[in-house]
Amino acid sequence: MKIVIIHAKNPAAGWNIVVSIQADLGQKIADVEVRVNGFPEVRDTPTAPLDTWEQQLTQQGVFPGDNKVEVMVQDQDGQESRAEQKWS
Repeated sequence: MKIVIIHAKNPAAGWNIVVSIQADLGQKIADVEVRVNGFPEVRDTPTAPLDTWEQQLTQQGVFPGDNKVEVMVQDQDGQESRAEQKWS
């Protein structure tokens, strides 16, 4: 799985975070969990496994301060992939 996490300062408060996932050949995305600073923000189990998945979260995390986004993805066979991004 290819997992991309992008963050940009939100003018109102916090951060806008975009999470994109691309399944590798022979894999399908069956379950996604996104945590921001340890708190579950997204839990998605598509009705049919997907090749790609993307979601934008607005006004997440803290500014100024330390932030961390964790993404956990399971494929159709239950194999887990993880990615993490930290910034201040």
